[in-house]
Amino acid sequence: MIVYPVPVEVTQARIQLLVDQTAKAPPNTINEDLKAVYDAKSQAQQAQVRQHAERHVEKHVEHVEHVEQHVPAAPAVLVDVKV
Repeated sequence: MIVYPVPVEVTQARIQLLVDQTAKAPPNTINEDLKAVYDAKSQAQQAQVRQHAERHVEKHVEHVEHVEQHVPAAPAVLVDVKV
């Protein structure tokens, strides 16, 4: 099972939710805290997807460069065009 670290922003939002729940805060405050947790998770997931995509592109570029170094270039072809 892969375990990913929990971003600080998500942990902070969860702590704030717990504090407000323990203090019996009004429902609108609890709802705002829940929204903050969901937003923090969403932003963290989007950042992970961007990082994964960037790494994938970098690996692809490295592979293409490697292949270009080891594959001989096709010889130039001269075509005689009569006008």
